[in-house]
Amino acid sequence: MGKVIRLSRIIGRGSSWIFAVKLLLSIAAIVFAASLSVTSSSYQAEIGSAVNVTNGLIATDKGFSVSPTAGASNGTSCSSPVSFSASPQTANTTIVAGHLVYDVQVNATPGAPPNKQFNVTLVVGSTTYGPLCIQTLALLSGTIDCRFDVGTALPASPYTFEVTVQ
Repeated sequence: MGKVIRLSRIIGRGSSWIFAVKLLLSIAAIVFAASLSVTSSSYQAEIGSAVNVTNGLIATDKGFSVSPTAGASNGTSCSSPVSFSASPQTANTTIVAGHLVYDVQVNATPGAPPNKQFNVTLVVGSTTYGPLCIQTLALLSGTIDCRFDVGTALPASPYTFEVTVQ
């Protein structure tokens, strides 16, 4: 009887090793049989941007977006500037629906000179947009969103852009 028990233990241990080897081989086969898919994405990059602001105004870059609607120009001449007021204002070039639009928000501060006009221009790559004319009043607060229609595509990547308020 002792030999039979000893033999069954040896066979039992061997079968657990065989089971482990079969399990590892099965997992390896499943891993190698899995299909891989590769997708590529293209991105557009900008090298850098600059926002130059003088005389107590603050500008905030709001970025590029696609315009869902068209809009007539407003504030493209200093004979009819867009003035800061208690409610937010918008100065823009002619906007075409579906075109890319760059938006920069200009804020008046108490340090800005009253009753002064400023030109806001945008340069993307080597193309200049604007100027838009904005004006401070005696009230030295408020915001003006300056929006520039830049067409259906940006320059080839990488590119730079610059906003100037002077």
